[in-house]
Amino acid sequence: MALVAAGRAREAAAAPPGCDLDPPAPVDVAAVLDQARGLYGTGRLEEAEAALVTAISLVSGCAAVGASAPLSLEPAAAASAAPLLKLLGDVRVDAFRYDDAVAAYDAAIEAGGASAGGALFGRANAFEGKALLSLRGGGSLDSSAADALYAAAVRDYTACLDLRDTQTEQGRSQTSSSSSSASIVVFERAQALRALRRWREARLDYENASALFLAAKDKKRADIAAAQAAFAAFEEGDLSYAIKALQTLARRLYSSDVRAALAAAYYRSGDAARAEDAWLGLCELRDAMCGKYNDTEWLVEYRRWTPGLAGAMQDFLAMR
Repeated sequence: MALVAAGRAREAAAAPPGCDLDPPAPVDVAAVLDQARGLYGTGRLEEAEAALVTAISLVSGCAAVGASAPLSLEPAAAASAAPLLKLLGDVRVDAFRYDDAVAAYDAAIEAGGASAGGALFGRANAFEGKALLSLRGGGSLDSSAADALYAAAVRDYTACLDLRDTQTEQGRSQTSSSSSSASIVVFERAQALRALRRWREARLDYENASALFLAAKDKKRADIAAAQAAFAAFEEGDLSYAIKALQTLARRLYSSDVRAALAAAYYRSGDAARAEDAWLGLCELRDAMCGKYNDTEWLVEYRRWTPGLAGAMQDFLAMR
């Protein structure tokens, strides 16, 4: 189905903000979403955004807004536009235009309805993306400003979970799909807490996420969350928990990373002999990349180790 006629789109773009188009342009929201998702899924982000902005503008009876301008809609138009706004935010996140994405999510959240939870999750992703971009040298924020963004992400993830609980209390059924959705939100909140170095809270969320992933029969993600819970426990000084969790994972998984982390944890606990045994065992694994573990940046940025655990590995390797 066609979105809107090209001539009508040009009329919307030319109309001044705040006007009413006469006659109002008909918009098939479901068709717009299908088209935009297709464009989004194939990486045609500019085309997806153009379709969404045009449709949102026509739904509201107003001119198309600028790419970074907040979208303010009348209540009558908000319900129809909310899913469009949410998807617009997703498109902008993938384009690394985080402030513009937040503007779209803000409008979707204000509109309420079924899209609010997804918009809260998306806005949290945008906050984290902006913080990470700055910390890696692509932005102008200092570390305290980045921490503020991570804290905002934690609040949005929590609000998303609270909204989900409210919907459950109102009688909406829980499925394996919704269980998986909850696990992803909890896991992502753990990631934001980790960035804030709030290790105890991060550990609890990773544990909960692991249990939720298992309930959704997603064993791979459950193991990733369990490993991150062990890493967080290491950072908070609970070496006993970290070692037991990593031992369990090492018995179950063919993973050099788990065994390397276990070696580092053994060494930090004062058991150099067991650390050496674990290290020799992991280096016998195929594709173990033993020579990479002396690279702290690789461990932290690519293998997602926590700083203290990466430091313990460097101390162990230096001792050898």
